[in-house]
Amino acid sequence: MIDKIIIIKLSVRMKKKKILVIGASGSGKSFVAKKLRLSRVNAVDADLIEGLHGWYDGKGQKVAFPIGAGKDFLDNHQFLWDKNFLREYLKENNKVWLFGLSGNIFEMVDMFDKVYFLKVEPGILIERLDKKDRINPMGKTEYQKKAVVEYAKKIERTAKSLKIEFIDGTLAPEEIKKIIEEG
Repeated sequence: MIDKIIIIKLSVRMKKKKILVIGASGSGKSFVAKKLRLSRVNAVDADLIEGLHGWYDGKGQKVAFPIGAGKDFLDNHQFLWDKNFLREYLKENNKVWLFGLSGNIFEMVDMFDKVYFLKVEPGILIERLDKKDRINPMGKTEYQKKAVVEYAKKIERTAKSLKIEFIDGTLAPEEIKKIIEEG
């Protein structure tokens, strides 16, 4: 009987091979992915996957993100993932915890065994966006910070409507890891 229980638990764990963790800029996705990689989890920061993402204009043309991008740029461009690229990436990386977000992310959640949302209050998002060692260029200007907070509210509502499980983004990476492993 004990062997049967162990086998059942292992098979449940093994089914959850492809995990997606989303959240607003500043929610901790890159930080947590980096820390989990140190503990031998195949946790990947989607921003570091060449070919997966980019900024696109209204005509579908890929464009560079300008330093200090303001209202005009952000209102007329989207940060998107390439669905076909992601599909191929997931075929090649059968067991991966992917941390990231894009304007079309909710079109791709069905490619994953489980999806989580890192929830962080607006004040903490702003604090994190202001960190000097932050590499991501989004969130550097006051307008960008305001846009991040507004977008965070929007994606949170969508995540709730899709019944995506929320994780407190202020938890330590080890605690987040435990929640995902037990989920």
